[in-house]
Amino acid sequence: MENSKTEQNENVNHKKTAVLPTTEIDLGTVASSASKKWLDSPWLTLLWMKAPDFATKVALFETTVDSRRVTGSTRPQITKSLRLLNREIEDSLTYVKNYIIEKHKKETAKSYFPSFGMVVKGKGYILPRDQNSRSKALKMMIEACVENDFKSKEYGTGYWEDVKDRFDSLLELASSTDGTVSLKVGDKNILKKEVKKVLNALIGVIKSNYPDTYKHELRSWGFQKEKY
Repeated sequence: MENSKTEQNENVNHKKTAVLPTTEIDLGTVASSASKKWLDSPWLTLLWMKAPDFATKVALFETTVDSRRVTGSTRPQITKSLRLLNREIEDSLTYVKNYIIEKHKKETAKSYFPSFGMVVKGKGYILPRDQNSRSKALKMMIEACVENDFKSKEYGTGYWEDVKDRFDSLLELASSTDGTVSLKVGDKNILKKEVKKVLNALIGVIKSNYPDTYKHELRSWGFQKEKY
């Protein structure tokens, strides 16, 4: 029983001293401290990683994390702009329906709606909710406004050309941002895995070389759990 309790305590202590930060910012901070200490500690060696190479990886990891945060921070603004524009589109569609009714009479107006890019939704007609489908529908809207001589209307050809330009620009920006974020996340995750692998290895070497004072030594390398 005593041996079992001792082993359990050792496992608990090991987990407490070996745990790395969970947040990427804290991980970068700890990795940076450990990297600087390693560069000044030539006695510590790993066969598969050199101190200068690790310093390069840590710097790249921190840069990638910062870049990912900056890029991702613009996405909510794009989303908000798209939401507002979609609301404007839906409000403006009512005027176009009235133009169609006025020109083609109420009895036949609905047969013209599809040519303006509208689709059936419940008991009414709307422009498609899917973003790419909506872009195509806006093109149909512009063409139909020309064909039905709505050029001079307030919500005619000119208005919808401007809406489509704004809509497509936001759509392209959103797609580009999402793509960039995805690439940065992929790069970040690879670097994160490599950084954690090295840090765990450093912890192991330090504990082996300082069996009695490794806790103090780990703190000098930047492994200070109370800060993360």
